[in-house]
Formats: sequence, C-alpha cells, structure tokens
Amino acid sequence: MQLETLYKTMYVKYVENAKFVSPSTLPGINFTRRSLAEIYLLNTDLSYKHAFLYIRQLAIHLRNATTLKRKESFQTLYNWQFINSLQLWAELISMSKPQSGLRDLLYPVVQIIIGTMKAIPTAQYYPLRFHCISMLIKLSKGTGTFIPVLPFLLEILNSHDFNKRHKQVSMKPVSLTCILRSSKSQMQENGYTDIVMETICELILQNAAKDSHSIAFPDIYVPCIAQLKKFLSICRVANYCRKIKQLLEKLQENATHIEKSRSRIVVNLSDTAQIQNWENNIKAAGTPLTQFYESWIKVHESLKLKTLTQNDEIAEYNLPTLKRSKKQKISIPQEQDESEEDILSNNNHHSTNGDSAKKIKTIATTKSKKLMGHPRINKNVAVDTVIPSEDTDIVRNMTISDWD
Repeated sequence: MQLETLYKTMYVKYVENAKFVSPSTLPGINFTRRSLAEIYLLNTDLSYKHAFLYIRQLAIHLRNATTLKRKESFQTLYNWQFINSLQLWAELISMSKPQSGLRDLLYPVVQIIIGTMKAIPTAQYYPLRFHCISMLIKLSKGTGTFIPVLPFLLEILNSHDFNKRHKQVSMKPVSLTCILRSSKSQMQENGYTDIVMETICELILQNAAKDSHSIAFPDIYVPCIAQLKKFLSICRVANYCRKIKQLLEKLQENATHIEKSRSRIVVNLSDTAQIQNWENNIKAAGTPLTQFYESWIKVHESLKLKTLTQNDEIAEYNLPTLKRSKKQKISIPQEQDESEEDILSNNNHHSTNGDSAKKIKTIATTKSKKLMGHPRINKNVAVDTVIPSEDTDIVRNMTISDWD
C-alpha cells in the first residue's frame, strides 16, 4: 500500500515539474524521467496498474479533443505536461523486458502518439510532431516492433514549400528541442526552414540506422527512396538538395549491401529463428548506414549542445556587436587659464579686496558657462545594446485533478 502511494506521488510530482521546458530545466526533467522509469521497473506488476490508469487518462484527453474540437480540449493535448507524460511511458515500455506485462501497453501508447500528431497537422506544430516521431523511434528500437514512422516525415517534404523565400534572416540557429509550437515570426525566418530540413534528415537517418540490419530493409525503404528522388527534382535550394542527396546515397548503399548479403543464403520466411540469427550477424558485423550514423551523430550532438547553450561565447557564433565609445577628456583652452592668472595678478595690485572677490566670482561663472556649452561634451553618446526578447512557448497549466 505504501509503495502504491509512493508510485502515484512520484508521477504526480513529475507531471507538476514538467510544465515548462527550457534549456535550463530540460536536463532535470530528463533525469527525473529516466529515474522514475527505473524505479517503476522494480515492480512491473504494480507499475502496470499505474501505467494503465494514466495512459487511459491520456487517451480520454485525446478522444475529447478529436470529438469536441474546441480550443480548450486541444490545449490539454498540446502542452508539455501531456508530451512529457507520453515520453515517460515510452521510456518505460522501451526499457521493459519482452516478457514483462508492460509490453501490452505498447499498442495504446503508439495510437495515442499518432493521434496527437494528427490532431492539428499544421506547419506550426512541426516541433510537436518531431517529438512524437522521436518517441515512436525509441519504442520501435527498444521493443523490436515495426512502427511506420517514415510517412509522417515524408508528408512534410510533400506539403511544405522549401523553395519559398523568407522575409526575415535569423541571426542565431533555431532550436526545436524546447518548443512545441512555432510562432508566425519564427516561420518567416530562414533558420526555421533549415532546422526543419535538418530534423527530417536526422529522424530518417536515425530510423534507417535502426532498421539497417533488417532483412526487409531494401523493400521497406523503396517508398522513401522514391519520395526523396521526387523532392530532389522539385527543390531549388542547393543546401537542402545536398543533404537529401547524401541521405539518399546512404540509403541506397545500405539497401545494396543487404541485397548482396541475403542473396548468398536461402531464406525460409516461415523460419523466424533463422532470419533472426542472420539479422544478428549482420548487426554485429556492422552496416554502412550504422557506421555513417555513428560518425554523424557525434558531430550533430555537439552542434545541438552549442545551440542549446544560447551563449555567443560558448557557441562561437561571431555575431556583430556594438561597442561603447570611449569618452574623451575635455581640455580647457590655455588662453582662459592665462587670462585668469593675468586678471588675478592685476587685481592683487590695482583693486581692493572687495573688488577682487567680485571679479573672481565673475570669472568662475563665465568659465562654467563656457564649459557647459563646450562643443566636445555633447558629441560622445553612449550606445546601449538592446537584445530583443525571444518568443516563449506558452502552455496550459494543468491541475493535479487532471491526473487523479
């Protein structure tokens, strides 16, 4: 009974602390999620009861959003609490053993993730779609189950206009790691389209590396190769064409490698043990796609960390900066000093004490007026640099009652 209360309290606290995601809070949320998943794996029977209950609540939120189609119902889906909850259950199921009862929850979690992507399939919610696709790839890799991910990525290549000219130029790289919805101003920048294309290539490459040792790889990726060739015939941006062409070459190279390897043996499709053994041997030997992905992901992860730092000195963006102008010292003309000394010396010889005091006061007043009107004073204006505030991802704060 105490362990059951502890499991429920830990999940509720995790959801409460996962309202907002930023570069500063993301490491803590990821650490909490992995730790909670490992704790749940200590007692899979009790974890199944809690997971079934909360996954069912997520499914109810999805059903209400798709049937009612109101703004309030969609807000229960498109927020960080809902996405982080899905990431927790995806993490738990992918880490569970094949004989565990948690594997029975794989199908409903996948259906909820796909339904979340299809709720509002617009360009503004591409970041949310990428988060959901990453969860599907993690589930497919952890459980060894085939999940169709490529159609959701190829749909963006067909629907989004990558040849459109942008109205604004982004000074810094755009990161989709900590946002679910992109603003209209971000969509008008060239950096947004660049990061969308880069994320599509990354997810296709990640999914292909996961399936690179499969005996059905050449057959599964035939539609993907055809769509990439079609995109190359339409796209007129050299940078995008270069990335897609490189990805296409690696897919074709891996497909040729698998075809040559499976042509050397006689495969009985009903003998799953033989197929599994052959795939394990190919995976242990390594494929061209996995070797390329391992070298590519190291460079990509370092660049992603630099982007998340949001620091010019660490990321080395070399952006132009405005420097403060140095204030020049005001020099008093020598003639004024000499005239002042002459007048004071004359006053000592030819004037009384009262007259000399009046003349000294008059000289000081005249000197201050000249300094106030000196032309060198108003030329130096300090330049202050104003940094525009970035768009923040506003999400709906859910109450604890939504998760009870």
